[in-house]
Amino acid sequence: MDWQGHNLHFSDHVIHYYGNGNVGKPALVFCHGFSDNGLCWHRVALRFTDQFDIYLLDARNHGQSSRGIASAEDMTQDLADVITALELEPVIAVGHSMGAGTVAALAADYPHLVAKMILEDPAWSDEDDTQKTKSMRKRAAGFAKYLEMIARLSDDQLLAMGRAQHPSWSLEDFPSWVQSKREVDGFALKGLIRSPWQTLIQNITCPALLLYADETSDGIVQQNVVDQILSLNPCFQCKQITGAGHNLRREQFEAYITAIEAFLN
Repeated sequence: MDWQGHNLHFSDHVIHYYGNGNVGKPALVFCHGFSDNGLCWHRVALRFTDQFDIYLLDARNHGQSSRGIASAEDMTQDLADVITALELEPVIAVGHSMGAGTVAALAADYPHLVAKMILEDPAWSDEDDTQKTKSMRKRAAGFAKYLEMIARLSDDQLLAMGRAQHPSWSLEDFPSWVQSKREVDGFALKGLIRSPWQTLIQNITCPALLLYADETSDGIVQQNVVDQILSLNPCFQCKQITGAGHNLRREQFEAYITAIEAFLN
């Protein structure tokens, strides 16, 4: 399927998105993780394209959206602005990692915009503020070196690196993955620290599904965090995807789809 690309112009920035043009059907909005882009959802979105009006958003400093320092709050506002401008509310919102944090913040701050939400391994842990700051600095330094490294690679070399790093992924996932790595900007990590996730959780009132990885994998959400979420908010269902890491949908695609279908039905 050829997703239709569009730009939404706001006062000082542009948000790019892809859609299937199913106007009149329920809106299903996807928010990607750090260093991905909207098209990185294409394999999942194809499973739902007949039932929903689909929107695959490029976050700021990713894909074809605007560049420049943007806070986590800016990204939440961007999502709210897109939904409002396109008159989609209330939507079903799906997010991975960074995008899951954006979706959760949207549901907490703009409850009238979200009917249901699905979160794929958001960056929620029990780290204290000092640990989070150290982790962010370390990640920023590593990201800068990563951008320098991939700039020296051809697309074929980048593809080969991705396939070596992620041998369990479908070949369908790699074209958009390579494209997204070409499009991510160095500004992407700046300003992304959010309010504590515990605060967000307590303000969410819509049905929510949290998908998380195996304890032994590179997943972020751990069982102790899941237990806290379930104790804080009865709106949440939590489902562990066996055999998956942080990229749940890319590593256990059918189990991921089954979990979403069960939640939506």
